[in-house]
Amino acid sequence: MHILTLDGPEPRCHDCPVRAACLAPQAGLCGCRRSLDCDRPLFGRGQPFAFLYTVRSGRLKLWRPDHRGRPLVTTFPAAGDLLGLDAIGAGRHACSAVALEPSEVCEIPYAGLQAALPGAPRLMRRFHAALSEEIVREQAVLLQAGRPAGARLAGLLLDLSARQAAGGGDADRLRLPMSRADIGNHLGLTIESVSRQLGRMRTAGWIAVDGRDLTLLRRDRLQALLAPGGELHSSA
Repeated sequence: MHILTLDGPEPRCHDCPVRAACLAPQAGLCGCRRSLDCDRPLFGRGQPFAFLYTVRSGRLKLWRPDHRGRPLVTTFPAAGDLLGLDAIGAGRHACSAVALEPSEVCEIPYAGLQAALPGAPRLMRRFHAALSEEIVREQAVLLQAGRPAGARLAGLLLDLSARQAAGGGDADRLRLPMSRADIGNHLGLTIESVSRQLGRMRTAGWIAVDGRDLTLLRRDRLQALLAPGGELHSSA
């Protein structure tokens, strides 16, 4: 049985590892920490909206139905990422969030954040930046469909790296708790294609893979795949 737990009334924001990325301290709020077991949902599609969530540790996946009603994995949030922005307009979540490994999030009351925004210009700018980042990520999902398989995977690894660094983590050492099926779903690739591309990158010496742990060895080579005409060949 998966158990969801809540901390007491003092969540100790001062020692939070993602304090700099979280909106709660900037708004004078103290969010409630929530612990999620692996495969435990944080919120579901259609659920009424009341909170935003800052990921403190672990990794989750967001998914929603595509135009055919099939599950589409849209992103893999980790430490420092803000969740729930998609629900602000409609008042209900447009996607579902599920923990891929034991994770912890900070629950931020949206009503309190909204009340703090008019009197806090820096917080307002940070909030607008978070909304902008959400739009950019949504657009990235649409743009990746036209890229070669290697470029799609390289783009994902570099994005995960950048977001991990923003959350205070090591940019070159990634923990990937998501399945290759989830990676393939997100990138529009088969499981076999994901495995093949990872194998080619490893053979080329661009990455090192040890189970769920992946190390970026040649970031420049991965970045080159994102350029027009960039493609990873088996002889690379």
